[in-house]
Amino acid sequence: MSRFTGRVAIVTGAASGIGKEIALRLAAEGGIPVIADLNLDAASKTADEIKAKGGDAFAVAMNVVDEAQVEKGVADTVAKYGKVDILVSNAGIQIVKPLVDFPFADWKKLLAIHLDGAFLTTKACLKHMYKAKYGRVIYMGSVHSKEASKLKAPYVTAKHGLIGLSKVLAKEGAEYNVSSNV
Repeated sequence: MSRFTGRVAIVTGAASGIGKEIALRLAAEGGIPVIADLNLDAASKTADEIKAKGGDAFAVAMNVVDEAQVEKGVADTVAKYGKVDILVSNAGIQIVKPLVDFPFADWKKLLAIHLDGAFLTTKACLKHMYKAKYGRVIYMGSVHSKEASKLKAPYVTAKHGLIGLSKVLAKEGAEYNVSSNV
């Protein structure tokens, strides 16, 4: 029996890339990944792939910067499984430009997806985790969580911000057996 057996894990940005691989691995370890993604068709295909291998999975449409959609995705998950044990905040984008040329709209978009998305999904999951006295929140970091690179100002800023959010959640969630990591 794996440590993930029966654990319900919402993974954002899970229809492709790193998020999909996380979902596939969770399923292989007995977990129940909720494939949360902007692209519901692609999310459903990932869920179907997991089911074809004998696992359980659930696809939800989720734009992580749309509070109502985040709340609905989490509520639908809890309605189906009765809980949410794990959140993997993985949704993200990358825009590479010199700081002097970086459009403010792109700056705000990147920060919104990485930071606002992490905040909204965390907030929506916490009420269920606190009630259950159990939860694990994982924010997808990178080398840019601690280092900086040219041409990646908002990405580096967002990844540094996730460390701060994780530290706050670690302190606030401790009494509810909810931990967080980047």
